[in-house]
Amino acid sequence: MLNKVATRIQSRLSRKGLKVVLGEIKDQCIKTFQNIENPTKVEINAVTDYFMNNATKLTVITEDIEAVTTNEAATELETLTNNNSDELEPETTPETSICVDDENGNISPTLTGEPETLGTVDSANEVNTLTTGNNSHPVTADQDTENLPQSQHQVDRTGWYQPAPLANTTKSELVTSTAQGLGVVLNEAEIELIATNVNCSSDDLQETLEEIKGAIIAFIKHRIANNSKKIDDTLNEIVEVATDGFNQNSQQLTDGLRNINQQLQQQSKDFKSKVKSRLKCFQLPEAS
Repeated sequence: MLNKVATRIQSRLSRKGLKVVLGEIKDQCIKTFQNIENPTKVEINAVTDYFMNNATKLTVITEDIEAVTTNEAATELETLTNNNSDELEPETTPETSICVDDENGNISPTLTGEPETLGTVDSANEVNTLTTGNNSHPVTADQDTENLPQSQHQVDRTGWYQPAPLANTTKSELVTSTAQGLGVVLNEAEIELIATNVNCSSDDLQETLEEIKGAIIAFIKHRIANNSKKIDDTLNEIVEVATDGFNQNSQQLTDGLRNINQQLQQQSKDFKSKVKSRLKCFQLPEAS
């Protein structure tokens, strides 16, 4: 049980950008858990928060990496700007139309339309307007990051976008459907418990279903183990009661038989004494 909980905590920390050795997680679990075989959710969260709060070195390294990356990007941009200080000459692509000579009936091409202007890179790290005909679409270098849907993603410590975890309602529905597919009957409390303990941070439905399936199987194994322990305890209690009862019956029978034997022996003694007393009446007196 400790290995499973420690592995789960390690996976949770890994998804948050923190790499921790499994042995350190086990040691912290032993210090935190009151019952290693049945830790509570609060205790598991406490171990996770412990490593996250002590991850100062990781945060500093991340900031350094981001600073170096920014400096390298700025250097490359400056080089590109110097190399392209002279703006590119606009290239024109003529549009061709067909004219028919009314007199001779000859067909001749005619150049019409406005030129297409290619974009140029300026020193402000912006891409100029791309013009084609009468349509213009301004594009900036930071537009791809600014337009990301923040409601569907979250940024971790390394700056990478991570998918937001599923809501409990969605996880409960997935747990219910997965359990029905496995032929397992769960009540509402069990479904809510499994959904709460499943940490689905992936936006891949197949991976999410596999995590939920593993959680359901682990819960079933736990329930089977509890039922097996209850059965063993019940059988031991029955055997103990039966043994005590049988021993009591055996002792009762032994005492009863012993009492009967004593009574028979006493009756035999009394009978012999009476016979002797009766025979004395028939004895002849001794000769004088």
